[in-house]
Amino acid sequence: MNARLRLLLACAALLPVAAAQAQEHIKPGLWEVTATTKTDNPAMEQMKARLAAMPPEQRAAMAKMIPGMAAGDAPNSFRVCITPEQAARAASPDANGKCARSNVVRSGNTTTFDMACGSMTGHGTMTRVSDDEFTSSSTSEMTHGNQTTHMQTQSTSKFVSSNCGDVKPIQTTPAK
Repeated sequence: MNARLRLLLACAALLPVAAAQAQEHIKPGLWEVTATTKTDNPAMEQMKARLAAMPPEQRAAMAKMIPGMAAGDAPNSFRVCITPEQAARAASPDANGKCARSNVVRSGNTTTFDMACGSMTGHGTMTRVSDDEFTSSSTSEMTHGNQTTHMQTQSTSKFVSSNCGDVKPIQTTPAK
């Protein structure tokens, strides 16, 4: 898999986390994210089809290497760890120091924001359902050379535990 596809998948997987941290009052700890991402990138769609054709053991091994990558249009499920410090300062997921949020607007239990991670830009909405659950949606595009890929991501995130266990905290930079 080429580096561009890996970056695209990583960004798609982290969009729900960006949504969570755009909102105040997100609990630190272990969160389970279930996300569905649709894209107009033919290479990514071909990769999803190849993944769907793999035996279950091989598919599970790929899922460990690329968190948030499911076969076909199946939802992706993965766990992320938010530290107390990250929750307190509303940090943004990091992509080698190239990610930023802007135009963050909170109204009631909904937060909207714009984001930029390197060559990817987008807009997201996060709705806090309860202290233990939120939903998010985002649209984004990534330009590489003369090709632009569009993504749509829908997710639900649920609090699992205040103890992250063996899940490492996500890399973050302070919100801008």
